[in-house]
Formats: sequence, structure tokens, C-alpha cells
Amino acid sequence: MRRQLFVTVEMLQADGLNAHARFANGVIEVRLGQHHATFPASKPRLAADWLAECALRNYPESAFSKLWSLLASAAGGVIPFGSR
Repeated sequence: MRRQLFVTVEMLQADGLNAHARFANGVIEVRLGQHHATFPASKPRLAADWLAECALRNYPESAFSKLWSLLASAAGGVIPFGSR
């Protein structure tokens, strides 16, 4: 599954999580609650993967995390980050 950065941000925000992403000075700055990271502007999928993984690890009770777990179970196990 190819994750798109701003779609991921919108999904997390729709779930009530404080997610943000912005491009500045050749980097992508992403934030989910108190967690934050930066990525090269050429790597928006890495930033999206980081946001998804951050949500799963830090907000396991969110609808986003529950849906991810349901899809992983249906797929017969864990869905790796960065999968295509």
C-alpha cells in the first residue's frame, strides 16, 4: 500500500489526533502530538510511514490503529511499513 503524506495527515486528524506536516527549506517536518521528525523533501512516503507507525505505537486506542490492526489480521499478520 502506498501511503500519501497529506492523506495520512487528514486521516489522523479526522481521528482526533494532532497531526501536521509541512515542507520548509528542503525538508518535510511532521508532527503527531508531542512526537516529531524531519525527512528530506524527496521522501514524503517515509514521512507518511513514520506518522502511521507513530500513531500505532503511541495511540493504540485510536480508530486509525484499530483499523490498521483489523487489516493486518485480515492479511494474515503484520502489514509492514513502507509496503507496496
